[in-house]
Amino acid sequence: MSAVRALGDLGFATSVGCYQPDLAMHLPTSKPFGLPEQSFYLYGGWQTESGARHIIERKFTGPMTGGAWLMTDQSGKVQLADEALQSFRGEVKRFYTDTEHRYQGSLLGASGGTGIDYRLTAGGISWSEGDALDLEGHLVGPGIQIGTLDHVEPFFYTSEVYKISGRALGENVEGFVFLDHGYWPHGRDWKEWKVFGDFQLSWSVYANEFDDGTVEWGQVAIGRDGFNFVAIADADGPVAMDSGTQGGIDPTTDDWAQRIGYRAHGGRTWIFELGSGGQLSQFSEARGGAGYRAQVGRVGMHGDTRKVKLGFAWGESFMERFRDEGTGTVDDLIKPR
Repeated sequence: MSAVRALGDLGFATSVGCYQPDLAMHLPTSKPFGLPEQSFYLYGGWQTESGARHIIERKFTGPMTGGAWLMTDQSGKVQLADEALQSFRGEVKRFYTDTEHRYQGSLLGASGGTGIDYRLTAGGISWSEGDALDLEGHLVGPGIQIGTLDHVEPFFYTSEVYKISGRALGENVEGFVFLDHGYWPHGRDWKEWKVFGDFQLSWSVYANEFDDGTVEWGQVAIGRDGFNFVAIADADGPVAMDSGTQGGIDPTTDDWAQRIGYRAHGGRTWIFELGSGGQLSQFSEARGGAGYRAQVGRVGMHGDTRKVKLGFAWGESFMERFRDEGTGTVDDLIKPR
């Protein structure tokens, strides 16, 4: 007989779906399901004219931000750019109107320091950090929302993707920036929350622009209990919205994830593939624990023959948890049943 759960314990049952973005939902006073915003993130990646990749993440908690993780593989391996060490950190000034949200911060008098000017409008984004980057972008399509039920540690998450272009580290660039919000009860940081601290085995986000100009993007995860989902969209709406999905992993000899599979009901499987030199070693070491690995590469549906013109994928995995769960390989996941 299976164990009977406590009242309010639904095994972290997770639901996903699309939503129509608007400015009001990005206000810090917005409370979906009564949950307050704990943090929001600007992150993503782009390619330079010379072929180098840049990867970036900036986290905001209220009006505070700890600086930009701006990384580049110009040396052949992803490393923190020197400009990241001079990026703005501290308290930003926030301005909200019916037509624009703006976050500004400056390091006046700081040698070599840069400021930040981030603007969000209906369907558009701009993000400037002095000489480090100056980007403009437009919303690709609907957002993706992820909700996890639990009486003690509920979780709600939203994500939007913007196609961007501009300048970064002295070069012209083109790629994608994601704007994500996390909601849960006050008192703990994301890294102290049960999803990150226990349930998540792997979570990847990606965006692909194909030769015909269409963009597909998504959030995919495999985890313990009910924290499993495939949420894929394009400009027209949902491509695949599924929970209770299955996973597989192919580790490298030095314990990174070479491939991670995310299988939806019906057999469609999206696969993360590690890019050359795509191990985010410094970023991973700053978080640590349970074999945490952050990496960049590409994600695509198994068997999809469309050619990707521009793509970005960021994956997070906990290698020790994969071993504890006895997760099979990607080939096990995609073989005919």
